[in-house]
Amino acid sequence: MGRRKGGSAAGMGLLIVLGLIFAALSAVYRFIVENLAAITGFGTVVGLLLILWYLFSKLEGQKSSVAERPLATQQPQIQLLSQRGYVEPLVQFGSRARSAGTSGQTRWVAPTETIIVQGVSVAGGMFYLGTALSFEGREIDEYVVNPELSAKSSRPDVEGTSMPYWPSYAEVAPAARRAFLEWMSTGRRAKPYGIGHVFLYFYGLEHRVFADRDVGNVPALIAEVDQLLRVYGDNGSFHGYATHFLDLARCAAGLPLPVPEPSADTAYAAEMGTAVRLHLGRRLAQSAAILSEDALIWVLALPDVYLRTAAVRCFDKFVPLWHLRFRSRFPEGLRVATSGNIDLSYRAASGAFEVPVDGPHRDYPDVTKVKTSLEPLRQLVQECTDELDGFSRLLGRRPEARNSVQAALLLPEDLLAETVFEAVREFGQRLSEIMGGKQLASTKMDTVLRLANFELPDSGKLSPAVADQLGQVLDRLDIAIEPDRRYGGGVPQPQDQVFLFNAPGGGPVDSERPAYRSMKAQVEVAVLAAAADGEASGEEIQRVIAGIKEGVDLGGVERARLISFAITIFNSPPKQARVLKRLADRSPAERATIAKAAVAIVVGDGTVQPDEVRFLEKLHKALGLPKEQLYSELHKAVPRSDEPVAISIEQRQAGIPIPKEAPVPTPDAVVRIRIDAERLARAQRETAEVSELLANIFEEETPPPVETVAAVANASAFEGLDQSHTELVELIELKGAVPKLEFEERARAMKLLAEGALERINDWAFERFDEALLEDGDEIVMAPHLRERLSELRETA
Repeated sequence: MGRRKGGSAAGMGLLIVLGLIFAALSAVYRFIVENLAAITGFGTVVGLLLILWYLFSKLEGQKSSVAERPLATQQPQIQLLSQRGYVEPLVQFGSRARSAGTSGQTRWVAPTETIIVQGVSVAGGMFYLGTALSFEGREIDEYVVNPELSAKSSRPDVEGTSMPYWPSYAEVAPAARRAFLEWMSTGRRAKPYGIGHVFLYFYGLEHRVFADRDVGNVPALIAEVDQLLRVYGDNGSFHGYATHFLDLARCAAGLPLPVPEPSADTAYAAEMGTAVRLHLGRRLAQSAAILSEDALIWVLALPDVYLRTAAVRCFDKFVPLWHLRFRSRFPEGLRVATSGNIDLSYRAASGAFEVPVDGPHRDYPDVTKVKTSLEPLRQLVQECTDELDGFSRLLGRRPEARNSVQAALLLPEDLLAETVFEAVREFGQRLSEIMGGKQLASTKMDTVLRLANFELPDSGKLSPAVADQLGQVLDRLDIAIEPDRRYGGGVPQPQDQVFLFNAPGGGPVDSERPAYRSMKAQVEVAVLAAAADGEASGEEIQRVIAGIKEGVDLGGVERARLISFAITIFNSPPKQARVLKRLADRSPAERATIAKAAVAIVVGDGTVQPDEVRFLEKLHKALGLPKEQLYSELHKAVPRSDEPVAISIEQRQAGIPIPKEAPVPTPDAVVRIRIDAERLARAQRETAEVSELLANIFEEETPPPVETVAAVANASAFEGLDQSHTELVELIELKGAVPKLEFEERARAMKLLAEGALERINDWAFERFDEALLEDGDEIVMAPHLRERLSELRETA
């Protein structure tokens, strides 16, 4: 029942729709019948208008076609502007002799022509105009400018964003064509235009050279591509294709290729460049051995060789280092064998064709067909790069340090000797001025650091690494420095005294050689012994120098280092505990020699103080020697007096024994000893010979005579003061002030009157500084601001 009611409703709806349609059709019919005349007139008018529009458009097309017909069939509509200054009729495509690679509807536009395409005037030619090119039975229209294709656009695609990777004039959008024609009309060098427009033009040039084989015009086409490369060479893709074009175009025309130059900017390429192949092939045709220069060109052109950062950043050092290492490893060159000669073919960047290239290169061996292993060359690149790592890291942190002395330290020694490093040369000149042409000079460490343009540490403390770096630079200048940590010395701090002297290679010595090691220990102990009583005199340093001179089995450089070492530690004595601790591992013979040298220094001035005896006791304990031996040595070293010993007023009594000999000195006793005249004379003669020591000290290493240098111990540091007055000045300089009683005792010891010495020193100071150096009173005080002036005088001396 329900279904019967639904069916009746659907039928009723259908009847209603059909009725409405019938009524509408009836109304339309009645309208047409009633207005038939008017409708017929309106249709006639519309038809006439459509016919007229069609005829007008056909007429416009015929005019355009006529404008592009050969001049033989119509009057010229466009004229060609010749580069020679006169006007000649425009020769349209198809009217000239065609090359083998052009079709009947396409021609090559010469550089002297001007063509109007789609309303754009293009001068300079050098492109194909028409519909398509025919090459080996195929039609090519990718780089043919077809004047029938639309190039109308209100917004030309200047950047070429609508162009595909391989652009085709026949397929790109009108906006891209418009931009291409405008680029051609503006001289083809405008940078804002995208690289797609450049490639579209380039495709035609390569077709002209390699497909049409227009040999006569190849130089002009090479020049054009070379100019394009200068403008658009920053594009990697175009750079590669244009470079390949230039190389093979020159081969095709028989023109020489430029000789390749090693470069750190060699771009990655899947295969070796043509210029490199031809250059190396020509070399191998002359000789089977490749030399250093050509080997570097070869290895840098290998597709699987990449230069690391150190080689790229320091390429100016990498190249000479390569030559040094290659010539050392292959003194007669690297002999090379190949399996064939060079075959070249040109594959167009457009992908439209590939053709073989003929030329004399066919007679050259091809290094891409090498049978000799190139692994030694690859390994040599890595080794040279590794040697420059330190230099490269410094430049990475401090680019301005490229030509600094510290940078020079990080280069291999033979490379530094091979190349002129300006900073090192200037440092050597400044040192020569300091040394004044002498064999030896004394100055402060910070002075040497400043001459080398080393950065002084902010902490004020010099690190061992910086001291070693300075020593390495001096080695290359054939100058030795002492103290030198590398040869057993300490690290001199900025205000410490150092000695510089000429010595080949920086005067290297074996600091562990027994003779040198033993003498150095004797010098250290002798200095401690001399300073045990609180002061060290010039006579004591003279005795130490004389001992070094008499040392057995010592070379000239070793003596120079030991003398310089002795003077520096006399000025700044080492820590007693540190020195004594190092003596424990000495051999029995060395320990005995060291102890004997210390005793000789103590007794050399004719007196033995309690502090000196205590020091000798500590020394013997550190050396593992008995104290009895010390007292015995002191007894032997003390000369007997030739005069009677006054005991007391004689009062003869029975049974009173004869006085015994004077007892051996004890730590708390002060022994006054009369100096043996003969022995003193001998010591003075030995001291006088020291002045000749430094002049002759390099006799073994340097045969030519050198200017004699005054002995350091005998020469006064302050010109105008003798040695005795100089020692008084240095005593007060060291302490700043001394009690007047001590000053008087020291003056008497030097056989000077205290007041006279004070006056003499101040007179000298007035001549130098226009003021007194020492102030008299309960203490003798040195003017603080003049102490630096004394240091300058000492350096100058």
